[in-house]
Amino acid sequence: MSTIYSATSASVSKMIKLYITKLSLSEKPHDAALRALDIALFDTFSIRRSDCRIEKTQSGKPFFPDRADIKFNLSHSGEYAVAAVSDREVGVDIEWIRPVNPRIADRYLHGIVRGTRVADIIEAWCRKESYGKFTGAGLLKADFLQPHYIEVFNCIDGYIVAVCTAERDNTEIFIFE
Repeated sequence: MSTIYSATSASVSKMIKLYITKLSLSEKPHDAALRALDIALFDTFSIRRSDCRIEKTQSGKPFFPDRADIKFNLSHSGEYAVAAVSDREVGVDIEWIRPVNPRIADRYLHGIVRGTRVADIIEAWCRKESYGKFTGAGLLKADFLQPHYIEVFNCIDGYIVAVCTAERDNTEIFIFE
């Protein structure tokens, strides 16, 4: 079963597609993210992941060295995994909303949490993680100095998804099992 959740703006010409899947029984989270990437690549570019070689930058950001026209990013949390594909740099994070140690917010999210609820802390984490993946710097070095746009979605009960790009893009979300 597939659900399409679209958040598009007619004035924007670029695109991001998020493919969110629930983990199958005994499936590893990273494998679910790769399964979502397979579907995203075929639906968007009519290619298979097996046709593309994946490498990682020095900081660990995955990319296709032979397909500079395709950018992607992966994330997983709890029972869900997500693959983001785009025609330009993209970072994505999905997080299960669950209690967190308040010291985490103080240490890693100082100045970016927009409230005191658990969901506020998780949203700030998602924003920072998606930005760190977008730049390739990672969570700890995410400084928000590069021009960026972060969009947050609450399209799955109990989860927050954030996607980061250089500027506002058309975003389509496909949720499937």
